Amino acid sequence: MKNKIACIHFDLDSVLYVPADFLETALQMSVNAMIQAGLRAEQKTALSRLLEIRSLDSNAKDHFNQLCLHFNGEHDPIIIAAGVEKYWDCKISLMTSAPEANPILNRLYSKYPLTIITNGPPIEQAGKIIRLNLNHFFSRYDNEMNLRKHYFYASDESKKRKPYPDLWLQAQKDMGFDFSRAVMVGDRYLQDIFGAKRLGMITVKVNQGAHADEAIDDAFKAYQLFIARHPFFSKKHSPEQVRSMMIPDYTISHLKELESVVDGIEAGFTSKSIKIPPAL
Repeated sequence: MKNKIACIHFDLDSVLYVPADFLETALQMSVNAMIQAGLRAEQKTALSRLLEIRSLDSNAKDHFNQLCLHFNGEHDPIIIAAGVEKYWDCKISLMTSAPEANPILNRLYSKYPLTIITNGPPIEQAGKIIRLNLNHFFSRYDNEMNLRKHYFYASDESKKRKPYPDLWLQAQKDMGFDFSRAVMVGDRYLQDIFGAKRLGMITVKVNQGAHADEAIDDAFKAYQLFIARHPFFSKKHSPEQVRSMMIPDYTISHLKELESVVDGIEAGFTSKSIKIPPAL
């Protein structure tokens, strides 16, 4: 009997691992290393400024560059490198996957193709699943081509990142699924739920990590700021449609609940969420 679900997409940050568990320690250690190398700031002040910089774009590549420029008035390679290297030392040693991620992925992988759909620099994001030893769940061996194909899609380009459809469209091209039979598992109303639902996917919101308490009202306010720079979506959807498409089909508080949601979809349960016809 053919599965109703053709594939399951996963966001990475705060879904398969929770950065907040180690982030504060890593940032504190990085700031201390930079101060020892010559950063002209107190630890508390420097850490506060670093958090402000990160709040603008947590996946940006130049956080420590900006911090050094702010306090020292120049980009000192030694000071910047001290922060970068200490950050990665801490991150590698402290990074662990979200609770239940490994067993859930293992069970789902035996039934469905799984993908990663994530915002951020591709090499950096891919490095996370390598360190977490999760990469094998997002690949399949192609007997015809005699190679292992990786279903990992990431971008830090402003018009290719979620909620733009590019990453999902690339996955569809590679795998050949119908969006109506695809599931998106994410933690953000705008990037994950709205982005996937407007393409016609089934959506699952995971309430864990930094955005566990995010409200749809807050996400819609973020969208209104977002469309000032990215009018692509406002040309295709009314505000009412956007808000409706932020409502997930399913909401879970822990990854261990995902398997029962998937089983329910396969059993033919329908969502009570408002459905909007998809538009690219």
